[in-house]
Amino acid sequence: MKLLNTISVITLAAMASYGCGGSGGGSAPTPNGVYTGSITDGLGAPTNGNEKGIFYDSRLMVFSTSANIQQLFDAEITIDSNNFAGTVSNYDNTNTTKRFTADISGSFIESTSVTASFNNFSPDFFNPGTINLTADASLYSRGSSAATVTDGWQGIYGGAAETTSLNIDAMGNINGNDTESCNFTGTIAPANPSVNVYNVTITSTGGAGCTSLPAATYTGFAWTEGANDTTLNFTVANGTNSRSVVLTRN
Repeated sequence: MKLLNTISVITLAAMASYGCGGSGGGSAPTPNGVYTGSITDGLGAPTNGNEKGIFYDSRLMVFSTSANIQQLFDAEITIDSNNFAGTVSNYDNTNTTKRFTADISGSFIESTSVTASFNNFSPDFFNPGTINLTADASLYSRGSSAATVTDGWQGIYGGAAETTSLNIDAMGNINGNDTESCNFTGTIAPANPSVNVYNVTITSTGGAGCTSLPAATYTGFAWTEGANDTTLNFTVANGTNSRSVVLTRN
């Protein structure tokens, strides 16, 4: 009888713990998703609009789509409830070089929106700015697979309207080049088959004439758009240079 009483006490304690938010409680909110929105860019320019963004695995990447993609923001984030903070790098996507680093902080509503501000620049002659994003929950939940992105892709980046071309095989291997004589190889793979996010790693070989994507390894994300996944949003960076481009199937 004493053993049965002990078991009953343990069972009741476990049930109380579950009801009070123990291991059976709900999961923490997450900003993970794909977004569109606007940027005030830190140079005092007006809001650009029509930006594309992705928030996944504590990394936020947002790039402009105006004038053939002029800039990328790439931030490493720490999340606390529905708030976040971290450090963001800004890249000029015409020559792909980093312009500044800054502090970034903001908040999110899961599957709905992200709002952030950035300041405390290095170098310090840029102006504070904001990023406002709206989630596309149905696009994010579309899922991902190697077969979806297996194809040839091409897109324009930067104010000089340079072209990036990619070939992705069924194993997720990338072979690519651009019109500035840069050649690169890499891989693309679903981050999670249930969401529309791909992890991307590319390595540029650099070489004569290749100034936009110097020899180095770059990491980032991709995600598809369009009724038949006819668009591939592709963004990578490495702390010094970057490449963001909206690609379409050849």
